[in-house]
Amino acid sequence: MPVFRRCISFKEMQMEKKHSKIFIFLMVGLLMMNIAGCTSIKIGSDEAAKGLENTRKLGVEINKALNGMYITCTNENNPVLLFISGGPGVPEVWLNEVYRKQYPNKLAEHFTVCYWDYYGEGLSYNKKIKAEELTLDRLTADAREIAQYLKEKYHKEKIYLMAHSSGTNLGLHLAQTDSEDFYCYFGMGQNDKDDVARFEAAYDFLKTEFEKTGNKKGLKKLDGLVTSSGDGNIIIKKPQSIGRDMEAVLLLAGCATTREMRSDAKDIFFKQLSAKCYTFREKINYWRGKKLLSKSPYRNFHACDDVAKPALIPLIFLSGYYDYTTPITISKALLDKLEAPEKSFYTFYNSAHSPLWEENDLVIEAMLQHVR
Repeated sequence: MPVFRRCISFKEMQMEKKHSKIFIFLMVGLLMMNIAGCTSIKIGSDEAAKGLENTRKLGVEINKALNGMYITCTNENNPVLLFISGGPGVPEVWLNEVYRKQYPNKLAEHFTVCYWDYYGEGLSYNKKIKAEELTLDRLTADAREIAQYLKEKYHKEKIYLMAHSSGTNLGLHLAQTDSEDFYCYFGMGQNDKDDVARFEAAYDFLKTEFEKTGNKKGLKKLDGLVTSSGDGNIIIKKPQSIGRDMEAVLLLAGCATTREMRSDAKDIFFKQLSAKCYTFREKINYWRGKKLLSKSPYRNFHACDDVAKPALIPLIFLSGYYDYTTPITISKALLDKLEAPEKSFYTFYNSAHSPLWEENDLVIEAMLQHVR
């Protein structure tokens, strides 16, 4: 196994112009698409969500601001689950619509699921919101109010908490600070801040995968991210931007969002634009929200920095074997460091970063073991 040395002589490339061009491209694409509807929800809205079965689309006032959500319910007697998406600023409910045939999600057969678009993202975006408002304290307070709202609405003493990817930063923080609202916490693709460590954990695995499958393009891209020190050690060329730079390599290896997805543009961006559950205006706001969250103080919070703080509720981590967005070894190490009333770790061997969709039945089976 190669030994990595961190190279600090390279400055991080300035990507703002590139991001702006991508954002403009997406907006133009939206305008060109024949998408019905142009309104957005308001406080007090409660309507059937287009494209999603058994789902209501709601606008709720939380801490004097609109918070949008989708609630999927087949039986009000089922336990209630609050789902926090990743990104930050990338709500995931639309996956249930656009990928319903490829990745059918049966979670609502066992839970009443609230897919919450938190302040600043998705349905909850508003052009008046400033990035500096989007802090950990703000989102934590909002999450507790959302939990209270759900408990009252469905007459529950407590609810369950689940988060995915970067949403796990807020999810784990809630697990460490709130035992009044939640029974336990399910962390899927538990996030880590150290992109260099992620790449180091992935390097050997990716190289082996590319060699095994004869993927010359993948090998070339992977090798293009490193250089040799001359003594057999590997140096990352641009450690400051390795998190972004390795994304294309992960996609080629089937180690990114799912095993099958090979393009963020085709499989994420434009698939989301085709979803009926968001209106035309809400789709524009969706990507505006993502950009807004990328500049927020919350973007810089990482729950792994608070490992000394014990969790107040059971922690259940759900990881895909092929997930190198949040490598399984790093997630396991984090769970080992954390104190909690109960800890469980589940590995899903045919999944990358999204086992809830990739191996839905097995994930639900694991979750139900922790439901009262």
